[in-house]
Parts: sequence; structure tokens; C-alpha cells
Amino acid sequence: MFLSKKSKLTTDALLGQAIGDAFGVPVEFLSRQEVRRINLRNMSGKDVSPVIASRWGTLIPKGSWSDDTSMTVASMASFIQNCGKIDYNNQMDQFVKWWKENAYCCLDYPFGLGGCISIALHHYRIGIPALECGCTGFLDNGNGSLMRILPFSLYCIFHGLDLNDTEEVISNASGITHAHAISRMSCFIWTEFLRQIILSGSITAAVHHVESLSYDRWFPKEALDALSFVTKGQIQAVTEKDIGETGYVVDTLYSAFFSLIHSTDFEHSILTAVNLGYDTDTAAAITGMAAGILYGAEQIPARWMNDLRSKELLVKTAQEFAEVI
Repeated sequence: MFLSKKSKLTTDALLGQAIGDAFGVPVEFLSRQEVRRINLRNMSGKDVSPVIASRWGTLIPKGSWSDDTSMTVASMASFIQNCGKIDYNNQMDQFVKWWKENAYCCLDYPFGLGGCISIALHHYRIGIPALECGCTGFLDNGNGSLMRILPFSLYCIFHGLDLNDTEEVISNASGITHAHAISRMSCFIWTEFLRQIILSGSITAAVHHVESLSYDRWFPKEALDALSFVTKGQIQAVTEKDIGETGYVVDTLYSAFFSLIHSTDFEHSILTAVNLGYDTDTAAAITGMAAGILYGAEQIPARWMNDLRSKELLVKTAQEFAEVI
């Protein structure tokens, strides 16, 4: 794949993610009903009147992206430092640098650290190898690995890895923080979805692709059952009622599928994701990755892009990542 194309795809995906993340931050943890009453159309934050009464609405300025994008940037930085190679311990080093040294942030401080990631970082800092740090329980299936999987997905796609090698890379990448099979399978599904979006430019083709895979080659029945809309070929049948207002990785994955399937442009896809409520920044960040690739960063509304913080860092990181992969 030509460098210019890799660079554009990476930049479009990362900017799309950051925009979705920043747009969703001010209404994170509000219910679906509460979010829809606000009727959010522009970037909001503590510096925008009226201030949204939410966890972050009164604390974070508009256009600020959270841990979702910071950890993705940190992960890309690891690839850049290692000349395009995967070093899981170095990945964790960069995550620690983000949380403890305020690196890879759009503000002067990090925010949004999730429970499993906090535990995994603690494990790593006391000397446990990265690939043994991840949480393994069923209740550890938050969306914290899905939100940062983009660099590993692009690594697999740009290198043309087959399904077996892709599954190994993605499972390890998820597993340094979220090692349960449901999290690993969700990240693998999303990677294959992004692969087909890049290859075909078609949401329908991407849905058919991920529905056609034989996941029982890699994942146990518990994961297959949890992701039954995928394994039973029913992604397009997912309704709002099927998507819980939670931070569960399966709900986040289905939120992204739903938002992309029921939209025809970047803006509508992000609005749809955010209006599903609760973990709004992550649902919109995941949706934004694919929408950025599908529609291009040039279709991101200018009013959102103008408010996005640290665009230069995002573009520079994306381009340097593309150069080494």
C-alpha cells in the first residue's frame, strides 16, 4: 500500500476517533433520554453556555478528547519508537507515561482512566510482563481495549496479515489490559470490519465479511454467545433496544455498527452514536474511526474540527505511524 494512502487512512481514522470522543465527552454517563433532551449539535464543555450538568460537562473544555484517543496516540507512539514493530512492554510504558506523566493528552492532564486499565497498569508497574497484565474475568469486559485497538488493527491490515495472525496480534493487543475472550473477540471483529471498510468502502460488505467468519476457530462458546448478533449473521437487525446503556464492550461494538448502518455521512453517524447514551465518548470514538475512513476527514463538520484540541499532535502522530508501518 502506498505511503500516501496509508497516511491518509490513518489520519482520517484518528481524527474521526478524536472528533467522536471529544463530541461525546460532555454527555458521558447520561442516559439515552437525558442526552436526547439536550439535542447536542456542537462541541460542548465547561466553557460553553449552557454548561451540561454531567461528570465532565462542568470540568472539561470543549473539543477535548479523553483516554480513548490518548491511549490510541500512546499506542501509535510505541510503534513509532520501535520502527513499526510491536513491543507490548513498550506499549505499556507509553500508557504509564500517559497517565503518570501527562503525555499524549490534549490538555495538561489525563482523564478518563478505566478500572481494568488502572489494574493492568498497576500490574505492569510492579513487574508483571505486559502480556500477563490484563484482567480476565467476565465483569472485566469494558470497552477499554476496543477504544485503543486502531493502531494494531491498521498494523494487521497494512501488513496484509491472514486471519490467524490477525487474531493473535489483536488478542495480545487487547489482552495487555482486557484479556477475556469477549473483549479479544470484539477487537478482532472490529479489526476485520475496518479491513473491509478500507478494501471495499462499503458498510454492507464489511458487515457481511464479519458475519461470514468462523469465530469458533479462535474463541470459546461464551464469547460466541455474547456476540450472537455477529455469529448468527444478524448485525443489521440490531435495534436500539438491543443495545444496553453500559460500558460493556459488546454494547459499544453494537452501538458503532448501529450508528454506521443507520447513517449516510460522518456527522449523522456520530450523532447517532452519542444519542444512544451512557458511554457516549467511546461509542462515538469507535464509530468515528470507521466513519473517518469511510467518509474522509474532509467530511467532518468544520465547526467540530475547528473546536478539536491538539489537531497537530493527532496529524503528526498519524503520519509518523503510517511511515513506519
